Amino acid sequence: MDLSLNDLTFLFPEQLFLEFSSEDRDHLWQQVQKDQYSNDAARFNAYLNRISLNTFLTYLATASDVQEHPHLGIPDTELPSFWEMVNGTAIYWGQMRLILIPSQEPNLTELRVPREWVDIPNWAGNYYLAMQLNLEECWLRVGGYVTYQQLRNQGNYDRMDETYVVDAEDLIEGLSVMEVVEERFPSQKPTVKPLPQLSSVEAERLLEQLGQKTPYLPRLDLPFTKWAALLANPNWRRDLYHRRVNQSVKQPIKLSQWFQQIFDGGWQTIEDIIDTLAVPEANLAYRSGSRDRVMDVSATTPQAIPALVELLQTNPSKSTRLRVVDLLGDIAKGNPEAIAALTNFLDQASDQDSRRQAAVSLGKIDPSHAQAGIRRARIIDLGLRVSGHPVVLMVTLMPEPNYKMNVHLRLDPTGQTYLPPNLKLIVLDEEGNRFRQEESRQADNRIQIEFRCTSGDFFRVKVALGEASVTEDFVV
Repeated sequence: MDLSLNDLTFLFPEQLFLEFSSEDRDHLWQQVQKDQYSNDAARFNAYLNRISLNTFLTYLATASDVQEHPHLGIPDTELPSFWEMVNGTAIYWGQMRLILIPSQEPNLTELRVPREWVDIPNWAGNYYLAMQLNLEECWLRVGGYVTYQQLRNQGNYDRMDETYVVDAEDLIEGLSVMEVVEERFPSQKPTVKPLPQLSSVEAERLLEQLGQKTPYLPRLDLPFTKWAALLANPNWRRDLYHRRVNQSVKQPIKLSQWFQQIFDGGWQTIEDIIDTLAVPEANLAYRSGSRDRVMDVSATTPQAIPALVELLQTNPSKSTRLRVVDLLGDIAKGNPEAIAALTNFLDQASDQDSRRQAAVSLGKIDPSHAQAGIRRARIIDLGLRVSGHPVVLMVTLMPEPNYKMNVHLRLDPTGQTYLPPNLKLIVLDEEGNRFRQEESRQADNRIQIEFRCTSGDFFRVKVALGEASVTEDFVV
């Protein structure tokens, strides 16, 4: 028989019972619907945690004798990346780190704490609180708590679902006891055994595996030590969350649409990137070499096209010819003479850089040309900006015979001369296998990868520095 709130408060006078309004309940449900989760199980887990968190924080802020208000140790926007994976929420109350474990079980018979909150060093808390929620009658019961040491040493470890379990009768009732203990013996950070380290290669493999959409929380899909090591790293945890929630909605970028002037958000021309970042053009100059003295201001007008064409055909300097090719792409839209000159240059050029630049310029002035290429770029911010500057990923497409496509990827610095050392540009296939990788050295001003593919081919590009990474999926 289910007991009413009045019955429970009479039977358990030392326990804390908090009420919340049906309006708050319904509002929080709507809020959770707006957040991103990969499945209904994660969404409902988030709902229970959100109600318990908001209700308990409101109580502590108004009824506690501890002067410091309770607060989260992370931004509120980070919470979905925890609730997508595991039940529970961590808060700070004075010097104490509390782990709130909500449950909707009709009778509070035990506290079942996911192992992550106990055996991941930077997740462990000082106290673990059992919270029973009754959504229909709109109340929350704090049935008691245990310390980290009690949970770790006396809790029953359940290997089936990787939890530590304490019977309800063994919980300490009343938060006032906790406050008294804290006054005499302030909390210290729990001593937790370090986890084994994951290599970046293994972490990527696990992220690929767990990033697939499932109807359940993925926490039991790996041996615990590997799962815990993955979650312990904040960047890997965020990466896994984004892969899972975006996997069902994020579609690969269709490169064929670029030739129809259809571009996904964030992919811009080099000129737009320069304007956005307000950096000198030289920092993102795709061609090699510097401006030749003959390339004065007058050469940037349409009237200069015949002279530029002649210069392209007669000047032996590669840097000058590349500059001419670039200028023709800017000023010679639809000009037959320029189109013919660029086509001839593209056919005759012996090096790939020259052919690529000619194809891109041809694409600017005659997009329907069979040899027209296209280039777009995207600003990449890894969350740990290098000397205050992001990097730019450039993608250049150049048609080749037999329905092949030449793909050229390049990473450039912005606002500084060199890329940071150990910045990686990685290309993976549809199975997640790595088939190309370049890594910057101490004084590299760019890294690049070139390969060929055919219509329908899929590939993933990953830019990584240390533990931070950004990925983009493409289909030809």
